[in-house]
Amino acid sequence: MVKKRSRTIIFLAIVTAIIIILAAFIILTNLGSQGTVAGVKAGDEFIYDIKGYWNSNDPDLTVPVAVEQLNMTDWYKIAVTNVDGAEITFATTWRFSNGTELQETRNVNVETGMKYPSEGFWQIYATNLRENDFVRPTGPDRSTINETATRDYASGARETNRISLVLEYYDANNPSTTWTEYMNTHFDRQIGILVEFSDKSIYTNPDVTITQIWTLKDTNRWTVS
Repeated sequence: MVKKRSRTIIFLAIVTAIIIILAAFIILTNLGSQGTVAGVKAGDEFIYDIKGYWNSNDPDLTVPVAVEQLNMTDWYKIAVTNVDGAEITFATTWRFSNGTELQETRNVNVETGMKYPSEGFWQIYATNLRENDFVRPTGPDRSTINETATRDYASGARETNRISLVLEYYDANNPSTTWTEYMNTHFDRQIGILVEFSDKSIYTNPDVTITQIWTLKDTNRWTVS
């Protein structure tokens, strides 16, 4: 009788473990499938204004070349060329005020956040994400959406998601040099495309503040202004 009861207990324990594993799998699957549909489509175009700002109390420092380059921007265009599930391929054209252009082909996965090349524009997201949703449902980035609000355009109000991050850094070679980065990203909820981005980095030793701001000024998906 004792052996039979022991076998029953072991059997029930195994069944319970299987149920727990299956339940966890279902929950994780639901989380992973959250909002992984692309909102952009091939043929979409988005054009941005870009501005850079720099200030310092150190008279020996000069404006970084990267900031000067931002302020030489005429416009920056994203042109979506292909959508394959969560994988987005797009061309970028960075046009400067002197008429020169830099062109690249890039891709980003709206589900995982993986992108190529690793540097540059990445702000295309899944459609229909809302407040508290993961920005990249199955990727390593566990950031969530802080707020879903409306933003007015010439063609009417549109729902917009906001992501706010505060990141702390220090220079491993000079620990007294630290900086704090304040990032605010606003993207259209329906299409999942960036509409405004501000990135302010405040450095110590020396004291420097660098800010870049991206603003959507035109698109073929709706009338901006």
